[in-house]
Amino acid sequence: MRILVIRLSSIGDIILTQSVIAELRDLFTDAEIYFLCKSEYQTLPELFGLDLKIIPYSKSFSWHIGLLKQSFDLVIDLHNKFSTWLIRHLVHSVKKAVYHKQHKLRRRIVKGDHSVCIESTVRLYYSALVNLFPNEFSLTSPIRYPVLHSEFLPSDIEIIPRIYPDRKLIALFPGAAHNTKIWQLENWEKLIENCYNKYEFRIYGNQSDYELTRNLGADYNDIKNLCGQLNLKQLTAELNVCDVIISGDTGPMHLAAALNKPQIAIFGGTHPRLGFAPLNDKAIILSADLECQPCSLHGRKKCPKGTFECMKLITPEMVENRLKELLEHI
Repeated sequence: MRILVIRLSSIGDIILTQSVIAELRDLFTDAEIYFLCKSEYQTLPELFGLDLKIIPYSKSFSWHIGLLKQSFDLVIDLHNKFSTWLIRHLVHSVKKAVYHKQHKLRRRIVKGDHSVCIESTVRLYYSALVNLFPNEFSLTSPIRYPVLHSEFLPSDIEIIPRIYPDRKLIALFPGAAHNTKIWQLENWEKLIENCYNKYEFRIYGNQSDYELTRNLGADYNDIKNLCGQLNLKQLTAELNVCDVIISGDTGPMHLAAALNKPQIAIFGGTHPRLGFAPLNDKAIILSADLECQPCSLHGRKKCPKGTFECMKLITPEMVENRLKELLEHI
């Protein structure tokens, strides 16, 4: 049996597909399961531990024409946008399914309906399994937590040595794709100032995050800023040896969760009730839980009310206290 699962991007969304593929692997132990994603993210399905064959995505005409030669018994689209609609219609398959994005429910939540919530994006992904295998899955079936297997990382990846081996190593992800997901820089600075003599801090993120954080921790010459310096394999290996990861509602938040690392997730303009909370028993979620949250599905350039109160109410002292709480159990 040949199965194709499609999710082109991004870090968090791809990680969350692991749960569905694990269910498929249990159902079809001998199947050839293919995962189609953008090449920059293929490290993630390689760490699913599910014996997958990776197909790197290309926008080229010739690549899409090549799909006409492909045949599968089952195609599951866990992205459900025009580019993946095209893919699943070019590929020959006996059965095809997409997941239900719950657009109307999400809009209700964003418009302020606090009476409803989405358990998790993974629950939405499971809707494809419910459609395909109603005897095995239902809308209330328990969902699996996504898992990344660090033992499948290349053994030759060099981990940056700790400066203070006797201190806990804390990973900070101050950046995000949207401004309303970013805890104010002065809060990160204050957290470092309050805890500098207790822990070893490292700053992670992409190149654009470096522009945001280039002066963060500048008063301390032993805080490494690795934004934009690591590929996905290296970043995963780095986080795997950290003791706690602190982030906003971002892809690395889900990366930390899938590695089962203790973590603190800070929510501002978005909200866990949209289904984005980290699936991790070691996660602490901080949210002001205001009436105006969430103000958008994925974040905005600025607070619609002009106050950004949702982030201002989360203080460095609150994060410091929750960090202490996490470390007491390590």
